[in-house]
Amino acid sequence: MTLQRLVSLLIIFVVIAFTACHDHDHDHTDDHAHDEYHRLTHWEGSLELFARFELHENSGRIEGDLFVSENNLPVREFNGEIGFMENGRIVISQDLNQTRDGIFPFELYFQDSDEPMLIVSLRLNGEEFDINLGTVNRFAGHPEEPDVDQLVELDKTMQWRMLIASGYAEVADIPMSVTGFGSVLYNPVYYREITSPVDGHIDSSNFSIVPASGTRVQADERLLSISPSLSSENSWLDYRLAFRQAEEAYERAKRLIENNAISLREYQEREREYLVRKNGYEHFTSGNRHGVQVQDGETQLYLYSIQGGVVAESHAVTGRNIKQGDPLFTIFDPTRLWIEVLAYRDELISIPEITGAEILTGRNELVTLNATQVSLVSRDLRSDESGNRSKITLAVENSDGLLSLNQPVRVRLKGDEGRSVLAVPNEAIFDNESYKVVFVMHSGDQFERRMVQTGTSYGGLTAITSGLVAGERVVTKGIYPLHLMTGNVQIEDDHEH
Repeated sequence: MTLQRLVSLLIIFVVIAFTACHDHDHDHTDDHAHDEYHRLTHWEGSLELFARFELHENSGRIEGDLFVSENNLPVREFNGEIGFMENGRIVISQDLNQTRDGIFPFELYFQDSDEPMLIVSLRLNGEEFDINLGTVNRFAGHPEEPDVDQLVELDKTMQWRMLIASGYAEVADIPMSVTGFGSVLYNPVYYREITSPVDGHIDSSNFSIVPASGTRVQADERLLSISPSLSSENSWLDYRLAFRQAEEAYERAKRLIENNAISLREYQEREREYLVRKNGYEHFTSGNRHGVQVQDGETQLYLYSIQGGVVAESHAVTGRNIKQGDPLFTIFDPTRLWIEVLAYRDELISIPEITGAEILTGRNELVTLNATQVSLVSRDLRSDESGNRSKITLAVENSDGLLSLNQPVRVRLKGDEGRSVLAVPNEAIFDNESYKVVFVMHSGDQFERRMVQTGTSYGGLTAITSGLVAGERVVTKGIYPLHLMTGNVQIEDDHEH
C-alpha cells in the first residue's frame, strides 16, 4: 500500500471520528469552541512557535497552549518562559512545562496594559531566543479569521504525525528551460557487441559460469572459452595449421636467403604465402572485429572483455554450438549513457547552449546534472511528424545508477540565462489537471487553499506568476492530505468532552 493511500485512509478515519465527536458536542455547552481561539505564530529559521489561546475578558486572562516545533517536528527538550511585556519589561511570566512533546500549556493575566506583547524566552540546543509573538488585546472579543474562501484547520499534533512541512515563497533565479520526453540509450563509445570469432561450441570443461544479463564485468576479464570445430567451412584449426606451416616456411626461407641458398623469387613467394595465411588466421582472432580480446589456448580460444561494464544481453549458453559471427554478448558502461529527447522546436531554438538537465524517471526519481555531467551530442531542428517537436541527443553521466537502458524519462533542459522570479519548491504545488493549487499557512494550524499560475521550473523550484506574494508561507510537504481536507472540514486531534 502506498504512503499516499495510507495518508488518505488516515484522513478519512480522523474526519469520521471528528464528525461523530462534533455531533455529540451539540448536546452540551462547549466552553472551548474552535472559533474562539486566538492565534499568534512566529517562524524563525527551522523554529516555529504557535500560541493558540482563548481570551477571557471577564477574568482578564488568556489560557491556551504553546506548540514548539523544530524542523517541523515537536521539540522534546526545552526550557523557557512565556509572559506579557509592557513598556519594554516583562510584567508577568510563567515557566513552560511540557505536557506532551512540543506542547506547553499556559495561563496569563493582564496587568496595566490592555494590549501587552506575548513574549517567549527559550533556551534550545545551547542557544537563547527572545521571541515576540505579537500583541494580545484584552477586549479583542471574537478572533479575526483570515478573509479567504477556502480555509482548513489541522491540529498541530496531527501535522507532526503527517510530517507536514512549510517554507516561504521567495525570489529566486530560475534559468530558462525546455521540457521534453525521451528515452535512455547506450553511449556507442562505451558499448560493444561481441560475436564468436570461430565455428565451435561454448566450452564447459572448466565449469566456468557464462556471464548472464546484468552481470558486471571488468576490462581484461575472461568471459568464456570456445572449443573450435575440427573441420568446418570456417575451421579455425585449419587456418591456424596453415598459418603455422607458412610461418615456419617463411622463417626457413629467411635463413636460406642469407646464405644465398634460395632464389629471391622463391623467398618472396614464401613471404606472400605467410602474410596471406597470417591475415586469414587473424581474421578469426581479431579483437576489433569481434569485440573481444582473443587468446590462443592451442585447443581452445579464450575470450576476454575489452572494456568494463554490464552485460546488457547474453546469448551464450554453455555447450551450445555456434557459428562465426553469432552474437554472444552486448556490454555497455551504465555510468555513461545517451538520452534522446523530443521537445518543442521553437523552445529548443531559444536555448542554444545546454548547461544542465533534470531527468525524472518513471519511478519519480529525480536526477540533476550540471554542465560537467551533461553534454550535447547532436541537435536536429527538423520537425517530427507532428510538425512541432525536434530531437536533441545528450551524453549524460549516470554515476548514481538511477537511469537504465530504454527507460522512458521526462527531461528538463537548462539554458544559460536566468531570471529573478517569485518561486516555491516544486512539492508545494498540487496539480489538479486544469489548475494549480498551493496551501498558504496563515497560522500554525490554518491553511488556505489558493489557486496560482506557474511559470518555468528548474532546480526544485517553480516560478509563480500570480497568486502569491513574496514572504507568504506555503506547505512544502504533506500537501495531499490538505487537498483531501479542502471543503471546510476541520480536523481536531485532541478534542475533549
